[in-house]
Amino acid sequence: MKKWIGILFAVVLLFSLAACGGENSGNESESGNESASNSTSENENAGESSGEYDATAAEATYQTNCLSCHGENLQGKVGPKLSDIGSRLSKDEILAVIQNGKGQMPGNILRGDTEQEENLASWLADMK
Repeated sequence: MKKWIGILFAVVLLFSLAACGGENSGNESESGNESASNSTSENENAGESSGEYDATAAEATYQTNCLSCHGENLQGKVGPKLSDIGSRLSKDEILAVIQNGKGQMPGNILRGDTEQEENLASWLADMK
């Protein structure tokens, strides 16, 4: 009996994760449309440096808070890929997503630690 409950739980979990991923794919195509309409703004931000940051601390923050949805190498999983996020969004736009959330990503992931939020946003903004 316990074996069947475990299998049922695994199947429900699998479908839940698949449903989340499917909806995120739609969000990515929407952000692709936003990218096309905001290409002037993004091109202006693409060449700018995001400022100084502590890469080691930012990577640790990413590993702890972001990796499960965005992947070990920023390639995306349930959440969109972040490997080139700096060419699509400015540091301030990335910071706004970290603080307020977007799509299925909840806001306040770093619990209001503005220093950590700023550091992570700067690090991600250099991903081009």
